[in-house]
Amino acid sequence: MVKKMKNNYLIYLVSFFSGFLSLSLEIIWMRIISFAGMSVPQAFSYTLALFLVGIAIGASIGKKICRKNKKIDSVTIGYVFFIASIVDICLIIMAFLVAKTSIFILISGFFIIICATTRGVIFPLVHHLGTQDKKTGSQISNVYFSNVFGSALAPLLISFIALDYINTQQVYLLICFISLIVSMICLNSKKIKISVFVVCFLLFFTMMLPERIFYELSRNSYQVDKYPVQIIENKHGFIQIYKDKVDKIVFGANVYDGKLNTNIFHNSNGIDRAYLLPILKPDAENILVIGLSTGSWVKVLSMMPNIKKITVIEINPAYLELIKSDPIVSDILKDKRIEIIFDDGRKWVKKNNNNKYDIILINTTWHWRAYASNLLSKDFLSILKNVMHQDSILFYNTTQSADAYFTASKTYPYVYKYKFMLLSSMRPIKLEKKDRIQESLCKLVRYSNQTPIFSTREECSIAANIILSTPLISYEDIIFSEFSNHEPEIITDDNMITEYKYGKGL
Repeated sequence: MVKKMKNNYLIYLVSFFSGFLSLSLEIIWMRIISFAGMSVPQAFSYTLALFLVGIAIGASIGKKICRKNKKIDSVTIGYVFFIASIVDICLIIMAFLVAKTSIFILISGFFIIICATTRGVIFPLVHHLGTQDKKTGSQISNVYFSNVFGSALAPLLISFIALDYINTQQVYLLICFISLIVSMICLNSKKIKISVFVVCFLLFFTMMLPERIFYELSRNSYQVDKYPVQIIENKHGFIQIYKDKVDKIVFGANVYDGKLNTNIFHNSNGIDRAYLLPILKPDAENILVIGLSTGSWVKVLSMMPNIKKITVIEINPAYLELIKSDPIVSDILKDKRIEIIFDDGRKWVKKNNNNKYDIILINTTWHWRAYASNLLSKDFLSILKNVMHQDSILFYNTTQSADAYFTASKTYPYVYKYKFMLLSSMRPIKLEKKDRIQESLCKLVRYSNQTPIFSTREECSIAANIILSTPLISYEDIIFSEFSNHEPEIITDDNMITEYKYGKGL
């Protein structure tokens, strides 16, 4: 006998899951596209637009089905859920197969439309079934409320909870698994239910398979045909770890993040920039670091003999797992002077503006990535002024953004360029003579055993030469035409020009 969902809670349950599962899939596809597109902000609008197109197409198909079949029953909805599950499984397999191609984002856009279309068919059928025998305002609103409630709950349960415990591939398969369960609830034939159960059983075990999609997407990120040795994933994103003959290379969400190295003589990661800070502020006692990353820069700052406190604000706790695994930087976790706080850097500074810092170091990401304006904007630079002394220094990477230099020049009276790092202060800054630099470098010690970083004065001299090989250029002398093709503009929270107007794009 066909189940009638008239005036019972089953229709609300199905309506809930039609919204919940659809939004869950959109979140997963957005995560995949964002990773493949190196976290540019356009990834969100691209995914959302295509998903809405698919939903519209699916809703149109669902409308036609309702017109042709006045008496929609639960079995019809069960079959649609089943078809949607199978389609989604096929799409994720095909996404894995085309992950190696250079047009993955374009092909995935087609997959998103297909996924959304099959899901979009469901709600018109659910609405038709839920209201065909009782077209009251309360019944219609209850069906809609269930769908909207499921859609609203998906970001909370998937983005903030599920992705913190299982990886993206597993979450995707879990969504397909739940879809099959809903399909079984709707179907009334025992034979069909058994068939769906077998598919559910097989799908459940595929969730135990190791993650492969993001490994394929990472294959050419560092070097051609080089896979990461490890991917650490949580709700905040991805950390990819590659290895070559000497270094451990770290990528954050498919973009170069740094290398685990503190040796200025090796200098494969430009760590000489970190050694500039102990030279400019050798007596610094209180340091703020926004962005832990590999921990290499924090390790160098911890070598300063007068340090009393280094406060590190990091949004992604997964970096601790990375740091714990490497002896080059792992001892910063045992340094009592270093406090690591997991929070959004900007929010934390706004809430904790009572302290003053001698040095503020920001491990900024690439200026064209999503949310980069949160750190590069004039608004944030003005917030940082409240936690700086008159002689404090602010140091961060512009990643070759002329707009970042220009913005800083409108916030601080003194701005300098060191490589592509920006150095700013309320007072003039200049590099001391070589003998003074050498003296400052010779005072750097390992906190664990208080042994000098440079064993001889000759090593201090060579390190000083490395630092002095790059000039400290005042803002007035920066030649922007060497790395920019437009007139610099001020970055604000509202215009976000580094991400959109002059960003990398998808």
